[in-house]
Amino acid sequence: MKLSITTENKLGITDDILALLKTQQADLQKLEVEDGKIYLQTHNLDKATQGTLASQIMRVPGVKWVNQIDVLPGVATQQMLASLMQVMPDPVLGVNSKGQIAYANGAAEQRFGINLKDQKPVPMQGVFTQAGWQDKLNAAAESKLPVNIETVGGTLLLEVQSIKGAGDKPVAAMLLFRDHEKIQASSYVVQGEQIDGLKNLVFNSESFAQTVQKAKRVAVVDAPINIVGELGTGKTLLAHACHSLSDRDHHMFTVIDCQAMKAEPMEQLLFGRNNRPGVLSLNREGTVFFSHVEFMPNHVQEKLTKFFHQAGENGPRIMTSSSRRLGQYQESGQMNNRWVELINVLRLNVLPLRERLADIEPLAMYFLQQMNQEIGRNHILNDDAVSKMKRYYWPGNVSQLRQCLYKAVMVNRSGEITAADLDLDGAVSLSTDLENLTLQEAVDEFEKQFMQHWYQKYPSTRKLARQLGVSHTTVAQKIKKHQLKLN
Repeated sequence: MKLSITTENKLGITDDILALLKTQQADLQKLEVEDGKIYLQTHNLDKATQGTLASQIMRVPGVKWVNQIDVLPGVATQQMLASLMQVMPDPVLGVNSKGQIAYANGAAEQRFGINLKDQKPVPMQGVFTQAGWQDKLNAAAESKLPVNIETVGGTLLLEVQSIKGAGDKPVAAMLLFRDHEKIQASSYVVQGEQIDGLKNLVFNSESFAQTVQKAKRVAVVDAPINIVGELGTGKTLLAHACHSLSDRDHHMFTVIDCQAMKAEPMEQLLFGRNNRPGVLSLNREGTVFFSHVEFMPNHVQEKLTKFFHQAGENGPRIMTSSSRRLGQYQESGQMNNRWVELINVLRLNVLPLRERLADIEPLAMYFLQQMNQEIGRNHILNDDAVSKMKRYYWPGNVSQLRQCLYKAVMVNRSGEITAADLDLDGAVSLSTDLENLTLQEAVDEFEKQFMQHWYQKYPSTRKLARQLGVSHTTVAQKIKKHQLKLN
């Protein structure tokens, strides 16, 4: 029988209730007392005895109410904590005041070979393999910072949380162990604003609305997705949104930037090294997103093709982004045929911002609202500023739009952002700058400013040629024609 007894704060009321239990020969198994509440558990009693005992307790002076409950609050808390510890993927140990292991979750039992079924604490030295491990534990406890430590389960990162009693004296400790590889994989999980499906995508254009509708359909299909679009169009955000709509949404979304990483670090990150697993093994149930996949080294493409063919349904979902359709890189020999066939299943096309003019104003307002909240200001955009933004080419697309607004907010003091506050010299105006020119003159001026903008980002003519999808010779000719110079 389990009872919850509501009482007045009266001295000796607990003793009176326990005396009643004794008269009914009810063996007390658990007792919890808090301000105005007494919880008790006895062995099983017949219904008649339960009724009699409850009536007698109600007549005790100071008792307000008695009712039966399913579980005592303290027991419920212990059960929840135990369940939480058991589902944790990282090993957790509980150490008593004698420095013995009194608790181990399932991950710790498996990793360290600990058996506490007989409820007897075991020595800690069976877990650690390096000399001076006690000093490392003490250092972690005092500094509250993790330390590297060698265990029978490999080299792990250890965090120690002391549990203190009366007089601030340590009476126990919790030890949390983490894999370096898991931490490394987690560091490649996309950071930033919370993704909630496609709800947080800001747009007003019909073209992007069609992209979003298609994304809803392909997101739930567990097949590779290639997102095609220019730099800064929001391909990573769209990929993350598709991941959050899939059946893998509770697992990791890992981003690998193929343009930013060199071949050897990328290979080690993906496949691991020195018997340590890589991202592909650690994130088998989630999604791996290869950004700028066209820059992936050929031998990595071959290894990935082999890995995913062998993994089958037991591997992560593949998502990729590229500036052009994958077939074009396949035809030019830049990408491996078998790799392209593997990843080129579903495709989403994201149009550049200059072809989504209806999205410029709502995006600008959204970014401005975020910045105002971050810095505690209340900036607004006037009509001239919005008009100027709609007239520009935006070679950096949404990313450039956000950066442009950030600069304007940082330098503006009046609270009203005007056209003069927008640093858009690197972009191309499609009206004012090209007025009163012939078609050929306009084309030349447009080409000059466009090339000048990208030449600053890619001062190497070969990299610039790759980015623009033209030959190295063509880029060299354009630079010479327009007498372009690096700032």
